[in-house]
Amino acid sequence: MTGVAGQLPLLPADPPRWGGPAAVPAGPIKTRNRIEFAVRCDGETGCGMVHRHISPGVRTAPCGATYTVPDPDDPAPDTS
Repeated sequence: MTGVAGQLPLLPADPPRWGGPAAVPAGPIKTRNRIEFAVRCDGETGCGMVHRHISPGVRTAPCGATYTVPDPDDPAPDTS
């Protein structure tokens, strides 16, 4: 991602919605009235715990780690 010198990027590098790999594995959990996503926080700044989110996308965990929760409706990347 390119940008202006001294300016922070607005988006993390390569989240799945923009062509990169998923930052962490996530699995949908069906609760009473909605679907939640359980994400193991095991990235570079992760705490090792499992966090729950109510929607996919770029999220910040309670521990402060930032990662992308993959959307189950998006097609899986072609790894062949």
